[in-house]
Amino acid sequence: MEARELGLFIAKLRKEKQITQAELAKRLNVTDKAVSRWERGLGFPDINTLEPLADSLGISLSELMKCEKNCEADKTQNDSDTGILASIDIAKRQKNKMMKKILFGFSCSIVGVCVVLYGIYLFINSTWTMRFSGSDGPTAIFIAGKIGVWPPMIILGAGSAVLAAGVYALARSLNNDK
Repeated sequence: MEARELGLFIAKLRKEKQITQAELAKRLNVTDKAVSRWERGLGFPDINTLEPLADSLGISLSELMKCEKNCEADKTQNDSDTGILASIDIAKRQKNKMMKKILFGFSCSIVGVCVVLYGIYLFINSTWTMRFSGSDGPTAIFIAGKIGVWPPMIILGAGSAVLAAGVYALARSLNNDK
């Protein structure tokens, strides 16, 4: 299916139904500029708008995908519409799953970088401090101590592991083969 062919088909059906581009855009929750781009053959509608577009134009999904209007509505038409709807549903679920993987990978990467930086800070600074304020105002307890080598190393290792998991998750989610 060519973008120009689909655009001419959408424009023809829209004009037959005596619907303006703005009215169609409002029904589909898109801009009238998007409808104009489709009709000029400069792009395709988003997969989420295909079903509402077909409904707004009074045709089936298979008719929209074939860019031709069938005069008779038979059982195979409904079967192909069911298949197209199932494909759209699968594509939506895959997109949501991929977005969750990207969000997980990005979050792990951010947390990993923060933990690694904190571990480096502890390694360089090698001291810790705590301050407890008193209830009467000027009274406060200040405690300080020296940190050994192991706590920063453990924190660095944990942060590196989380960072590696995040990068791996991002790489897998951006891989088109899976």
